[in-house]
Amino acid sequence: MTPPTGRRRGPSKGDRREQAILETARELLARKPLAEITIDELAAGAEISRSSFYFYFDSKLAVVVALLHGLTGELIAGSGPWLDGTGPDEEALRSSLTGLATLWTSHGRLLAGALAAAPGCPPIAEWRATLRDAHVKRLAERIERDRAAGLAPDGPAPAILAGMIDDLRLATLAGTARNGAPSPGDLVDDLVVVELRMLYGDLPIRHSDE
Repeated sequence: MTPPTGRRRGPSKGDRREQAILETARELLARKPLAEITIDELAAGAEISRSSFYFYFDSKLAVVVALLHGLTGELIAGSGPWLDGTGPDEEALRSSLTGLATLWTSHGRLLAGALAAAPGCPPIAEWRATLRDAHVKRLAERIERDRAAGLAPDGPAPAILAGMIDDLRLATLAGTARNGAPSPGDLVDDLVVVELRMLYGDLPIRHSDE
């Protein structure tokens, strides 16, 4: 049966070529830094000419920004149980951080390279700021709930403390992506300890292998 007017059976040739460029960028980023990837490589991987590349993206930066926006959902996913909960829920925090560390293990070159370029690149800076603001807002709300319920001690203003935690996470994950150590499991253990103590004081905290 002929599909309704205005609807396609599947992705167009242009959609497939755009996706091929993005997939090529992901594959190249798994092997080398962003700064070393060229337009010619992206075009060759998508089996198009260099001039055709510019029909889909106006620069290598535009490819990076598209990849970053494609990761937004994954960066947010899994945080809900922790951010929407209350009290020193180590299991929920560990689960959230494990998902984040796993994502950085797979896409560390892209994320670290993009964030390093953010100060001089408004589209990437805006992407980072939007993610940070959303996380800080929800974490600050959690801090406020816990303090009001007597589950967390007073301290810095909730938004300030939440911002410190977000910045700590980013610096730690980006540093690991650049240096290749420690392992994701060890990284999560350390972040769980630091974040819970920043929020709740000196707590007995187990490690994932206990």
